[in-house]
Amino acid sequence: MRYLKAAIQQATNTICFPVTILGTIFVLLISCSENLIALFRSTDLLSFNAHIDLIMSAMGGEAMALALPVISALPYTTAYVDDTKSGYIKVYLPRIGVDRYVASKALSCALSGGLAVLLGAMIAYILLALLLLPMEAAPTIVSDAADVKNISPIWGKFALLFASGCFWSMVGLMLASVTKSRYMAYIGPFVVCYVLIILYERYFDFLYVLYPREWINPSDKWVLGAWGVAILLIVLTGVIGCIFAYWARKQLVQE
Repeated sequence: MRYLKAAIQQATNTICFPVTILGTIFVLLISCSENLIALFRSTDLLSFNAHIDLIMSAMGGEAMALALPVISALPYTTAYVDDTKSGYIKVYLPRIGVDRYVASKALSCALSGGLAVLLGAMIAYILLALLLLPMEAAPTIVSDAADVKNISPIWGKFALLFASGCFWSMVGLMLASVTKSRYMAYIGPFVVCYVLIILYERYFDFLYVLYPREWINPSDKWVLGAWGVAILLIVLTGVIGCIFAYWARKQLVQE
């Protein structure tokens, strides 16, 4: 466990971790800037939870769908390639063993990508709340259980962004380990995302579960809604992680 903790600390202490947070904030605020300006020009009170509607629209928008594979790959996807090319792994590996090393790299990569995106989204939400809450109408009394259940759908969006960040960062780690290229760690997830979009929209429109736009803006086809998508992404992250672990362990044992 201490090896995983050390790897997570290493991932979050890099300059790329705050860059990912800032990139997420930038994309979300730019996505909702037009609507935000229109709200500020309004002379009437805004509807209650207008800030939530605004940030949720941005989190499920086209800009976020295309930017997410890139920004979530920044924090730690090059860790394995950097260790092998620098020779640091020859000193570090005998101390913890191959299995612990591979597992710690995979888990820390996934968590750092997901956490950076999640933190960026939460900060963007807080900023919009600070700007718009003074302009919103007072909330009405919730009268039935259904309204209570649906009062905070933003948590499902947060779960989607976290799971998507984990998935795309793991894709970058796996591709970088196979190609032994730092550049593939950054551009590989975007290429995979773009290919999946093309395959769905042109050839396999029934495979909505592999459509990246559905992963951040799910339709009503999904069981459990956004939470069902998040569960699927976590499972896919585990599958990609197993592929990385198999490949990396094979290479390390041979070397």
